[in-house]
Amino acid sequence: MSGAQAPSLRWTPVWIVALVAAWPLPVVAQALLSVGALVGLCWLLWRRSRGGGAVLSGPAWALTGVLFCAYWLPEVIAAVDAETARSAWRWVALDLRLLPLLCLAAVAVADDARRRWLFAALAALALAWTVDGLLAVAAGHSLLQGLYANAGRLLAGLATLMPGVATDASHGIGALGSPGHWLTLACLSPFALDWAARRSVVAWWVAALVFVAGIALSNAPSAWIAFACVLVLELVRRFDRRRLLGVLVVVGFGAGLAWSNMSRAPEGGAATVVQDLAETTAASWRESRCLMRTHPINGVGVGAMVSGSSDCAPDSGSDAGSNGLGLLLELPAETGLIGVLLWLAGAALAWRAWRYADTGARMSAWPALQALAAMLVPFNASPPVYAGVWGSAVLLMAGLYAGALWGRLDPEPASQS
Repeated sequence: MSGAQAPSLRWTPVWIVALVAAWPLPVVAQALLSVGALVGLCWLLWRRSRGGGAVLSGPAWALTGVLFCAYWLPEVIAAVDAETARSAWRWVALDLRLLPLLCLAAVAVADDARRRWLFAALAALALAWTVDGLLAVAAGHSLLQGLYANAGRLLAGLATLMPGVATDASHGIGALGSPGHWLTLACLSPFALDWAARRSVVAWWVAALVFVAGIALSNAPSAWIAFACVLVLELVRRFDRRRLLGVLVVVGFGAGLAWSNMSRAPEGGAATVVQDLAETTAASWRESRCLMRTHPINGVGVGAMVSGSSDCAPDSGSDAGSNGLGLLLELPAETGLIGVLLWLAGAALAWRAWRYADTGARMSAWPALQALAAMLVPFNASPPVYAGVWGSAVLLMAGLYAGALWGRLDPEPASQS
């Protein structure tokens, strides 16, 4: 990327870090996303109209376009005959913001210096959140949780003065300390682990133990699953067979802490926690299978609410779907078979891009690939990937992956004498 382009793009890594830091506050996150996407789109169109040089390589533009289509086209097709058509089309229009988000995320990491700064900032944010969560468990008080809580109360007061501005909190990722927030930390952990591994093996182990302790004490099964995915990928890439035992010890230590924490849960302990989780999962499966039978081709539409008179309405007293259906249930229920096929096509093309990239590009994109995989693995317990902040988080990681893998511009070939 040329030096002339650098001043115009300097704000993108800072904007992305601010957007991630605002994830526990859905109102702020949605506002930052909308403003940044609008400014970025206007800048890209202006630069194109002035005949400016490219800011991404051709393969990176193609990959970002493919990933966005794999995400956005299913909700367009599902909205055609959705029962709640107005809500479905509103989310279709609103999710157009995610195309500039994808492109700007890719642009932000196309330059090596900015990529290193951005990934280090995400690592620092993840470690700060995790350490603060551990201190909250040990001391019963958290500085960051207090700051976010005060900001949330301020925004709630502003929302009463400006009706309709605030976004439904259920579409957010979750406040600090909630299961959704620990899932977010598990998905951001690859940036911290990669940053620590560049320092020393000891630093990697310390960072891994910090995340293991925090996530194990969180009582968030989706976070355990996501972090297990991260550890497996780390094992495949970084460790040989002789170090397998050490990693297994870390995983066993985390599992022991998790079970010990669950056994202290009130009203029945671990058995009650597991039983409640199983009942919620079973209820989600029943509702989702019913929706799949009624709309198998293109789903019921993104953000569709099941009416109380519908045959697919959840049982009375059931909290099915309160934490999101999870990707494995959400895609076929809301977007049907077409949506599932488009997502699989996007995943296949993303993997194809990885296979044809060189070793240096793979190393650069590795943390983003891990984070993206961790976000998609908790099939049955993650926040909704459509109609909420979590969807923008998934596409943000997809943009970082595409930009780090293929975003760098090739130098001009030397003239042949």
